Amino acid sequence: MVQAGLGWEVPDRVRSGVEFHWFHVPATGSLAVAVLSNEPVWYVGHFERGRMRECDGPECELCARGVGSQLRYVLCVADLTTRQVGVIEVGSGVAGLIKQWSVGLGYLRGMCLEVAKCSRSKHSRMEVELIHERPPGWVMSTEPLNVRLVLERTWDRIRGGA
Repeated sequence: MVQAGLGWEVPDRVRSGVEFHWFHVPATGSLAVAVLSNEPVWYVGHFERGRMRECDGPECELCARGVGSQLRYVLCVADLTTRQVGVIEVGSGVAGLIKQWSVGLGYLRGMCLEVAKCSRSKHSRMEVELIHERPPGWVMSTEPLNVRLVLERTWDRIRGGA
């Protein structure tokens, strides 16, 4: 089915399928976000040439070359300052902490977090703090991105497919 329409205004459901933002934690300062996902999406990947790439399973070329694999978790979030919607990827340690908080609070969607790096290096460990405040009213009415679709489109771009 072709997706097309007249005018300048593209429906949000179409826009979120083709335009998406990956949040990167700044080397200095922090990023305050509200979680829009009801649950994370996890994947197994390899860090190669400065980015995470999906693991292709038993026939994975990166596994065969001995490139270590990692479990990663991706959440849709909104920047609490700009209201920009995007996705953020975290490792198992940070994901475990977010899971623990979500169990204690009884919810993940609407949880507010402050994310920072532990040093100025862009490859340094990510740290996360729970913001002990209710999210602004606009957060719960903001539609999350389809995180699985964002991952698929990102990997297609990496492979040169789009």
